[in-house]
Amino acid sequence: MRQALLLALLLASPVAARRDGPPPVCPEPVRPVLFISPMGEPFRPKGANDDPGADDPVRRWFDQADRNKDGVLTVGELMLDGDRFFATLDKDKSGELLPDEVSAYEQDVAPEIRLYQRRPERPADGGAKDDDRDRPRPAKRRGGRPGAGAGYDGAIGAGRYAFLNIPNPVAAADSDLNRAITAQEFRAAAADRFADLDPQQTKALSFAQLPKTPAQVAANAACLERVKEKAKEKRR
Repeated sequence: MRQALLLALLLASPVAARRDGPPPVCPEPVRPVLFISPMGEPFRPKGANDDPGADDPVRRWFDQADRNKDGVLTVGELMLDGDRFFATLDKDKSGELLPDEVSAYEQDVAPEIRLYQRRPERPADGGAKDDDRDRPRPAKRRGGRPGAGAGYDGAIGAGRYAFLNIPNPVAAADSDLNRAITAQEFRAAAADRFADLDPQQTKALSFAQLPKTPAQVAANAACLERVKEKAKEKRR
């Protein structure tokens, strides 16, 4: 009986129950070079990254999308945010985004999301290229959260700078694949993406609930490395 009691106390102790905590966060301001909103709108930091007064592009998007300023984002607000961005892309006001307007988005609005880069050269030994290595991997229409199932190294296109691994958030809204994205399709995509961001179905997402983008993770890792190097220099 005494041994059983001791075992129970040991299992309940903080040492035995301890789990890995959240990853370390850099004490310095960390801002990604680019943030792509769930509907594909790019947000870039205002000011230099080392400027304490520079803003956080993710926070700027969130505050803009949070229409009633209650500190949480709802599916309706994300749909309205999508409506606003759709209107800026629909240059001819036809109610559809046609291929030339999607191309203008890729070339002029968010050129950083381009998928296709120069292919690697053939191996030095003259062997055949590995097609699986050379060809960008196709992404699902509805991308998962980078931290939930999809590794950060798998993000491509806009997925590198976004919550969801969707290479082209605008083109991906073309649900019937007819190369014309209607306002209704864009709204439906917004609802789908909110569901991806809200797996617990809370219906209202706070800023703290949002995942980190691969760009944010990389910026935080670089910052932590700088802090580590500064600490080493002080000890010398």
